[in-house]
Amino acid sequence: MTILSIMSKILICGAGSIGIYLGTLLHAKKHDVTLFGKRKLQNLGEQLFINDHIYRVPHRVFILPKNKEYDFIFITAKLYNLTEIIELIQKNEIKTKILISIQNGLVDNTLYEKILQGQKLIILSVFEGFRVLDNQLIMTPTEMGWKIEDSPSGRAASKILLDAGILCKPEPKLDSFRAEKSIVNCCLNALSAIERKTFDELFSTERIRKRIDRIFDECYAIVCKEYELDESEVVKSRMYRVWSQMRHYSSTCQDMVSGRITEIDFLNGYMIKLGKKYHLSVIENEKIMQDFKRIKS
Repeated sequence: MTILSIMSKILICGAGSIGIYLGTLLHAKKHDVTLFGKRKLQNLGEQLFINDHIYRVPHRVFILPKNKEYDFIFITAKLYNLTEIIELIQKNEIKTKILISIQNGLVDNTLYEKILQGQKLIILSVFEGFRVLDNQLIMTPTEMGWKIEDSPSGRAASKILLDAGILCKPEPKLDSFRAEKSIVNCCLNALSAIERKTFDELFSTERIRKRIDRIFDECYAIVCKEYELDESEVVKSRMYRVWSQMRHYSSTCQDMVSGRITEIDFLNGYMIKLGKKYHLSVIENEKIMQDFKRIKS
């Protein structure tokens, strides 16, 4: 396989909103794309509107193929399905030179080293909003775009994504941005579900905005124990500037409304574990978990 060939063979695993967007734009650039997913993928027609531009949906499969080789595999599944997808790729003897996991914040990826048997997992973080409604996909861009690790494989992936019109740049300090995204997720994702509000509505409501600030201060104090971050006010200002303009319900809200499992244990649940490790206050994150479970039930 030649990574930098004009046309790459690409598999998107767990194709929900982000995976469909990614695969469709790569397919439009003549890459050989296969989407593997479930419910959202099954409900799509042959054509898809992305921000009012029409695209043809790539080849779709609902059973993972066996003994195939790809230039790139992007795992776009939720974190609670990541182990299952990796094990399925290994079981089906699917080969790739570049395996990429799109992750929503901080994840202990050492958990997957034994399963991968030497295959390196490249990490990619997305700082944009996505939502699929019937055959329309709404994508809200941000100044931060997508960020991938700054390595030869990361730069190769960045190149094909940039060529497809996706703002994905290699980032030497990726862990710092992943840590920042975790703080944002803990502040907003569950709140969007609890309040049934879009991000911009959360920020425009004074009562909720004060709660966001309390959660932010707690999360920042926890995360900066393990990760290098910009100053608190810089990170908070960036969160307000980027996410207060988003007219999207969080993925956690969308999952809850649809009756799917949510990632809250990987977000606020993870923050609680990290805070307790350093004997720091986790009161605000515990309240979020309690309110979320109450609303969900």
